[in-house]
Amino acid sequence: MVAFGDICEDEIEAFLLSHIDIPYFRNNPSYISLWQRYYYKTKEPGVLFLMKYKKVSQYYHWIYVELSRLFMKNGHYGISRAILDMGIACNAYDKKVLKDEIEKIPLSTTVFSDHETSALINPKGFVALGKVWNSYRETLFYNRELFILDGEEISFEEYRSRIWSKKTALSCPRVSHRVETDVPSREEHSLNNKTRILSRGSCRIHNQDGRKRENNSAEVTENILASGQEIIIDDLIYYIKEVIDEKRYRMICISNEVSKDLMNRGDLLLHEVSKTTIDLIQKLDSNYVPPFNVKKLGSRMFLLYDFYYFGSLKSCLDVPTSIRSNIALYFMAQLADIFNEMKKVGLGFTSFSLESLCVSEDCRLKIVDFDWSLESPEINYGEIMRDFLQQYTNFPTDAPDITEKIRSELEKIKLKELIVKYKIHIYEKICKYP
Repeated sequence: MVAFGDICEDEIEAFLLSHIDIPYFRNNPSYISLWQRYYYKTKEPGVLFLMKYKKVSQYYHWIYVELSRLFMKNGHYGISRAILDMGIACNAYDKKVLKDEIEKIPLSTTVFSDHETSALINPKGFVALGKVWNSYRETLFYNRELFILDGEEISFEEYRSRIWSKKTALSCPRVSHRVETDVPSREEHSLNNKTRILSRGSCRIHNQDGRKRENNSAEVTENILASGQEIIIDDLIYYIKEVIDEKRYRMICISNEVSKDLMNRGDLLLHEVSKTTIDLIQKLDSNYVPPFNVKKLGSRMFLLYDFYYFGSLKSCLDVPTSIRSNIALYFMAQLADIFNEMKKVGLGFTSFSLESLCVSEDCRLKIVDFDWSLESPEINYGEIMRDFLQQYTNFPTDAPDITEKIRSELEKIKLKELIVKYKIHIYEKICKYP
């Protein structure tokens, strides 16, 4: 049996800390009395905030009364009332004490929601018992395995400085594949001026000894793109971090001299397509595809665009049930617009899945599957939408004007708040936040 009354003044802090995470003591009367003793001695608000943060005295009226008086002393009558109401709502003992305390609070026109109340009584970075509590947690997401040199895991900056320097870009011990041109670049702009097509001429590969050897373009670019290699495009050096599939390569620019805009863009995707596909993409509204540049490496055509960290639509629907239905409706309305646009310009997916779309950081759907056809596809888009709704929502799917009903339902939703909650979840998932 722990004897709380025998603890001397110099030992209180250490004792409170040693028992603070033991659930049994959180509502133990003797342990709470020790907290009271410490608070009356120090009169530090952080002690009350720490008790609330660690749920000490959660079911005893004292913590709510003291927090209420703390805010009332500073003239915040609305929050004082909200704190006492919170204690009553959680059935804290003794309710009569809490109700009597409410009678002492002057009337206030300010009404605080539960969320606002919680934010005020759970401040970030407060100090108590000589420590900082509830501080902001900064998580840096970095996959160290992507940068390995001679079997040693190193940071991105160290990798870049050791491999590529301004003076000796050709002196690295590994083979780098460089795409150069002996003819001027030719730029062709689409109607929205977002697509830039660069024609390339002959290619050269640099051997390990730095000497150049001529090669046929088709030979040079055949099977040269692999994880861990470097490729030079427009005099910029890119490191291939991952081969996603036979057509898509995740890269990052590692050149020393690179524009701030490119450095801030993060990872890029090099996506191999056909010339016909590029022509088809330019028929579509640019809002439905990633902003891209077209690169010709040897005989192969590629789209170069930002890598979407949020992932595919399918992975982005792996969210808490509290927001899943509404966020699914939000994306369904966009999906309907995409299907209508493709139908209007006479395009169709040869096959379709939720992996055919990615979600941008502003929560807009972008097509990343460019296996399209000008012929009338056999895909029933209406059936796809109904299956989508049945899987992720409880929305009725038997109405003929289902798209309009979805838009009507979205008008009732506070979309701004929904998107904020959704982004928080996605960013935490990306950073593997517990």
